[in-house]
Amino acid sequence: MNFGMFTDFHVRGDMTQAQAFEESFSQIAEAEQMGMDSVWLAEHHFTPDRSVLASPLIIASAIAARTSKLRVGLAVQVLPLTNPLRVAEEAATVDHISRGRFDFGIGRSGLTKYYQGYNVPYSESRGRFFEALQVIMRAWQGESFSHQGDFYSYEDVQVVPQPYQQPHPPTRIAVASEDTFPIVGKLGHPIFISAATGIPALKERLALYRNAREEAGFDRASEVTLRIPAYVAETTARAQEEPKASAIHAIQYAATELIKTAASEEGAERLRRMADIPYEEILTRRVMFGNPDEVTERLEEYRDELGISGVVLEMNYGGQIPNDRVMESVRLMTEKVLPAFK
Repeated sequence: MNFGMFTDFHVRGDMTQAQAFEESFSQIAEAEQMGMDSVWLAEHHFTPDRSVLASPLIIASAIAARTSKLRVGLAVQVLPLTNPLRVAEEAATVDHISRGRFDFGIGRSGLTKYYQGYNVPYSESRGRFFEALQVIMRAWQGESFSHQGDFYSYEDVQVVPQPYQQPHPPTRIAVASEDTFPIVGKLGHPIFISAATGIPALKERLALYRNAREEAGFDRASEVTLRIPAYVAETTARAQEEPKASAIHAIQYAATELIKTAASEEGAERLRRMADIPYEEILTRRVMFGNPDEVTERLEEYRDELGISGVVLEMNYGGQIPNDRVMESVRLMTEKVLPAFK
């Protein structure tokens, strides 16, 4: 199982933006030394109180140049906000800089605020996403091509550089809504899933994804990566108490800020319900906070029930956990949990 650390490049309290960059780069360097397999980068826009990670491909390039073993992935590039040819060029460039340690994670995002800021109608997000993906996959075939679509048009273009990994970097799509699972399954790409959905619903949706893959001629089995907030401490009490304020901050932020730009009423209602969930229920359903044995047991459950091949661990859920505690949690994860899955 691949163990990855998710990072938002959080801004915390009175931290400056320069300090936010410095702390996150330091955490990533330590995570590599501790034995994490990969690091995954978010993408945020217009949220100065939350994150400085607006340009994940640029950050991925910097990480690739500073590390030697760690795989560097996007979780995710918000594809409809981009020019797909430019993304194809830049992602291939990062693939070369990392010498094949790059993973291309893509999605649409459920936040309309990003789209409003870039003057892109959210109603076009699905169409733009799949057309952009088609353009990028075509560009990575190495030949000159033309494309006339609903949103993008190109005439006789040839992308340079071509990816270091052939035929292209692993391309993983974030899926959430039930109808998206079979659509992505037909394309054959690996996927990200979120633990927020719950195991019973995820089992049903993964069956749709795997059936669609099989019907499209791909192997039924595929890489499925679970994203989940995680925190490890020596005792259960500490593991639940130390990240509590940060976790509640994340939930309240979603309820007060993210809800304003939720893409659908269904999404907004989900955020409202989450804000009313007692912390004790959050501990059992939405996060993976515990001592090493408890976290190992939870991961075994996800592996056995869902057939996951990797995890993207939000080790600082909410972004408010002090750096020393975050890194102690990462150390316990790599030393006392990770070996059980290798």
